[in-house]
Formats: sequence, structure tokens, C-alpha cells
Amino acid sequence: MLLAACAPALAAQGPEAIATPEPFAEAIVELHINAQATPTTLVVRRDVDGTLLLRAADLAGLRLKSPSRGARHVNGERYYRLDPEMGAVVAFDESTMTGQVTLPAQSFLPTQRATTAVDAPRATRTGPGGFVNYDVSAEQAAGRNQGGGFVELGFFGNQGVLTNTMVARYGEDGPDAARLDTTWTHDFPDQLATLRVGDSISTSGPWGRAVRFGGLQFGTNFSAQPMLVTTPLLAAQGEAVVPSTVDVFVNGRPIASEQVPPGPFSIDRLPVLTGAGQLQVVITDALGRQQVLTQPYYSGTTLLSQDLAEYSVELGSVREDYGTRSFGYGDMIGVASYRRGLSNTLTAGTRAEAQANGIYALGADAAWQAGYVGILTAHLATGGDADGAGFTTGIGVERSGQKLSAFAQTRYASRSFVQTRMAGLPFTPRQRTFGGLGFNFGEYGNAQVAYGLQSYYDSETVETVGVNYSVALGSLGYLGLYASHTSATDSETNVLLTWTLSLGDRRTLSTSLQQSSAPADFGGGFQGNVTLQQDLPAGSGLGYRMSLSSSDEQDAYLAYQGRAGIASIDYSRRNGDSGVRVGATGGLAITGAGLMPARRLNESFAVVQVADYPGLTVYADNQPVGRTDKQGRVLIEALRPYQRNEISVDPTQVPMDGSLSQSMIGVTPAYRSGALVRFPVERAMAVTLRVVQANGEPVPAGASASVGAVNFPVALDGLLYLEGLANATRVRVSWNDGQCSFEARRPAGTDPVPDLGNVSCR
Repeated sequence: MLLAACAPALAAQGPEAIATPEPFAEAIVELHINAQATPTTLVVRRDVDGTLLLRAADLAGLRLKSPSRGARHVNGERYYRLDPEMGAVVAFDESTMTGQVTLPAQSFLPTQRATTAVDAPRATRTGPGGFVNYDVSAEQAAGRNQGGGFVELGFFGNQGVLTNTMVARYGEDGPDAARLDTTWTHDFPDQLATLRVGDSISTSGPWGRAVRFGGLQFGTNFSAQPMLVTTPLLAAQGEAVVPSTVDVFVNGRPIASEQVPPGPFSIDRLPVLTGAGQLQVVITDALGRQQVLTQPYYSGTTLLSQDLAEYSVELGSVREDYGTRSFGYGDMIGVASYRRGLSNTLTAGTRAEAQANGIYALGADAAWQAGYVGILTAHLATGGDADGAGFTTGIGVERSGQKLSAFAQTRYASRSFVQTRMAGLPFTPRQRTFGGLGFNFGEYGNAQVAYGLQSYYDSETVETVGVNYSVALGSLGYLGLYASHTSATDSETNVLLTWTLSLGDRRTLSTSLQQSSAPADFGGGFQGNVTLQQDLPAGSGLGYRMSLSSSDEQDAYLAYQGRAGIASIDYSRRNGDSGVRVGATGGLAITGAGLMPARRLNESFAVVQVADYPGLTVYADNQPVGRTDKQGRVLIEALRPYQRNEISVDPTQVPMDGSLSQSMIGVTPAYRSGALVRFPVERAMAVTLRVVQANGEPVPAGASASVGAVNFPVALDGLLYLEGLANATRVRVSWNDGQCSFEARRPAGTDPVPDLGNVSCR
């Protein structure tokens, strides 16, 4: 490794350059480096002791490092001795002027490769459009009628998406309605940022509190580049003496393969699973010889890659009485936060917040990867108001491994510590501690132990301990056991045993036994339950649930899911009272292709149109997602925003009168936007007919019928196939000793190639 630490180059006139008398005889030699089959032919000189002298300019071509000393100058050119000073062992044959040179890997220039970096996405430009989502229900229970509905309106275009949500209710107190959120969102994928104008939720960070407010929010949005890996990436390093293939494995799974030349190498930007793992580098040369390098690693989502930053700036008014008042706004607040990866093992951040009533808070946080042990976190903040200030601090550790996982976190706040929106808390928090262990026993199941403590300055302390164990029983199903104990004035112990059996085709049978020390009025005592359930399909179909309990509780649920949403009915019986609830949920897409009913459009979507052909199967990422309607349209929900989604159709399903020039189109929708994908279809507009002359005889076979510049041959008995009849078209027919013409019009209808029968040609 000595040469690896040397300077990358020598100055043109190095301080240790040795003046050598001229001349030094030139010679053409053939060098075989590290027994490679392809030799290198060079013009060299011989030193006074016979050692080969290589020109400095030739070292780069051989990918050799320039030694830090020992340069010789001959006729104004710089040379280096190919000797042990360079790490070389040379066997030179004077008769053939060939040299067998053996060099260590450290003598070569290092190679640095990286797995493919992800380019910023380019969202598909779409015209303006919109969507509507709804969720309505009505129920009757214990002689009371009530119901309500949720509606979301959205409008999108190339400048972002504007959404508005509303809720309405009716019951014993009469009907009422309220606006929830109105927000315009615009993403900047190149800058990994998003601007929101209107109602939003502030970021919380390690020690802050999320607040609903109305105003402006601008900050980092990593989801605008979904393929970007924000956590530190690993690098595979090693040395190769000869050109080799380097294969990289993470936990036994291949993730990269690169061809590298001789010398040290580094393969950067290796994607790995978070948590503890093992990285293996396998170096294979041309002769099949292998070196295997193994090293453990740890990666966590708390850390940011070196020099990667995230930030958020928020300014607006606090929402009050959310869900009941449409325009309930209070004090102005301002929040600013910033985190940055100072290195691949250390991320630090800061946060400041202030409210118009005088409340403020300021603090810092950090996350540090402690080798392969895990990630340590810490924060310290001060906050107060006109009555004084206090502080809050906390530390934590997390480790996620294949066999053992652990986490622990504790936070303490002084009595005088105040931050935004704490006035609404019923009690003043003092200490909050959480911790847990997770064990993976492989085929013998998984177990978790968790502990939580919450103490207050003006209320009692609550402690909870929980234990959970689950195991797969193969064809016998899945078994789970959960037990918890809460210590407070009214201590409570719960034990729950569940067993679930898959019956295939989305159907499961499950049973549970529960024992609780809580009062009977709050669900205490012993209770057994059995449930038969069938989940809704990915496409259209039925789903249901039937449940019986030993405590005289019954539940029955039936739902149908179609392309236009879900309709459901639910019956329940509790404590001697029965109730029925009916509901419907769905959506409506508004694009350049018209209005289309849909399921709820909570994500990006696309309307695909294939001319006006009905019944064609449309695929998304090679999976069938629907068939075109009478207008040749199909709606695809839940597309991945800012990622390429492959939309395709089967060209063999296209009717005979159509020609599909492109069977697959990639679409990259923006956030909650709808793309219109029209497949290019060329309609043949074809007909068949029998051409007869004025005397009733068919036009002779071999005649040529012309539609514009296109010719069609006439078959036996005057039969003719024509294309391009969009409107009434003049057709000219000619043969050796005659010609005639007629006008043809393609009739309306769904027949791809209608027959016109006998047509007189004059």
C-alpha cells in the first residue's frame, strides 16, 4: 500500500530529478504485464545498468502511478526506471527484446466506478383536468338516523394541483357542513422541493409538534424523485492485479457487477437494505481465480447522505376547530427547519418556531452512526413565552438486524418548556421513554418486547409493557400471541391469542381469544370471536366479512367493488342494540377524453384511449388493468408519480381496420395528476365490393383500381378490396383495353370491413 499513498504525479522538474548524460540508446521492446496475453509495444531507453527506462507519458497509457522520485531526463523528456523502486520485477530477454513485468495492484492508478445514478424525472405534460372523490354513508342504530359525506374536488395542470375537501353531517342536531383543506401544490422535481399554498401541516422534526395551519409551505420533498436514495450508500473496494470482474453481494444477493482494470478499485453508490447486513466483494480474473472480501455494514433511514440536505419553511395562521369551522384561523406561526448530512455517518439539524402570542422554541438535533452498532440520536432545545423559558432534551439508539433489532428513546422536558400548540394539551408532559427488542427465530417465528413510560407534571405516570409472538404454521395458518400490562391508578392486563387460516382466493378464517382485566362496561372479561372474511379483489368483485362473538356481538359486511367505486352494507349488534350502515365511495376523472367514473383517485392516474375500439385489454407494467369501453377508453388508477409507468396494449387485439404503430407508451405523471394517453391508430377505412361494367359483366381480373395515388388490384369476378374511404371517394379502374370509374362511400357501423356488394363502374 506504499505506492497508493504517494502523490498522483511528479512535477515536470522534480527536486530529485537526476541529470543523465546523453545519449541513451532507444529500443523497441514488447512488455507482458502481469502475464496478460495482449502485450504492449513501447519505445524505451536503457539505463547504464541495462534497466528499462519508460517515458513519463507512457505511464498513463499503462495506467501506472508516477513514482515520487527517481526521474531521469534524456533529450528533454522525463523517464522512470522500471525497477523495484516502482514495485516491478522484470525478466528481460535480450534476444527477442521482450520483458515479462510483474507489478503489484498498488502500482496501478485506482479505478472508481459508480452504479447508475438516477436522473431527475420529467413529468409528462398534460392538459388541464380534474377529479372528484366522494365517500357517503347513512346509518340507523338504536332508533336514531345519521349520516354524512366527504367530498374532494381537484384541478390539475402543468402548474400543479389544487384540491379542496369538505365534510357534511346530519344527525340529532340537524345538518351541518364544513370546509376542511384547500391547497395548491406545485412540485419542483429538479430541486427536490414542493410549494404549498393554503392549508397544510407543519413538519415536526425530532422534538417539534406538527400543527395544522393555513399559509405558505416550501421545503424538501424527496418523493418528487422516488428513485433517489437519501440514506448513505456503500462503496465496494479492493485490488485487482489483472483485468477482472467484480461482483458485489449484499446478504447473499447480487446487486452490482463491474469490469475493472488492474489496480485498486472502488464501486460507489451501492444500494443496500437498511439495517445491519454483510457486504461481499468477489473478484474473478480471466483464469477464474477468485478473491472474496467480506465486511459488515449498517445503514439507517435516520441518516442523510453526505452533503444531502432537507429543509422546510412554513408561515401562516393556526387552524382552530378543524372539522367544525370552515375558516377558523388563529395566531400566526412561523417554522423553519434544516438537516444536512455532514458525512455519511453524521447528520445534524436545527429547528426554530415562533407564534404570534409570544411562544418560541429553538433547538438542534443530530444522528450518528456508531460503526456497526447502530444509530445514536440526540436533541436539545429551549422554548418559552412571556412567563419564562425551559428546555427539552432527549437521546435514542436504534439497531435493525436480521436476527436482533432494538430501539430505545427517552425525552425529558422541564416544567417551563413551551412550544407551539402546547396550550391545547390536557397535561404538561415531563418524560417520555420508549424501548423495545425484536427477535427473528426464522421458521420458529418472531417475538417483540416493548416498554413505554409517560409522565406528567400535573397527572399520574403511565407505564406499559407488551410482549408479542407470532409464528407461521405452514398449511395450518398463522398464530399470534399478545400480552400487555399498563400500570396506573387503574392498572389493566390484556392477553390476546389469534389464529388465522388462509382458505385461498382472498378468503381467510380467523379466531381470537381475549382476556382483559378492564371493567365489563369497557370490554373487560373473557371474549371469543370467530371471523370469516373475503377481501375485495384487485378488479371488480365481491368482498364480505362475518363475525360472531361469545359476548353476543355480531357483525356482517358486504361490499361490491366495480370500476366506478365501492358500494357496501354493514350490520352490527352491540350490547343489545342493532344498527345498519350503507355507504358508497368512488370518484370521477375529468380529462380531455371526457368524464369517466372511477374508484377513489387518491394518487396519480391516466386515461388510455385506443381509437374507439371497445373490449381491448390495457396493461400497466405488463399487468392487465382493464378493458376499453365503447369509446375506446380505460381509466388506470394508482400510477406511480414521477416514475415511468409502461402502458401497453396487445396489437393482435386491434381490429382488422386498424394499424397500431406503437403498442407501448411510457407515462410519468405528476403528483395527483391525470395523464391522457392516446395510442396512435391508423384506420384502414376499408371496404370490399364487386365491380361490374355497364353491361353487367365484371371488370376483368388484373385491372387496377386507384384511390388517389394508391392502387389496388381487381381479383377474379371483379372482387375488389379498397382502403382510405374516409368520405365519398372517386375510384378509377383501368385495364388493357378499357377504363371506368365509380364513387364509393364507407357505410357507418362497427363492421371493420363492410361489403358494398355490386357497384356499377361507368
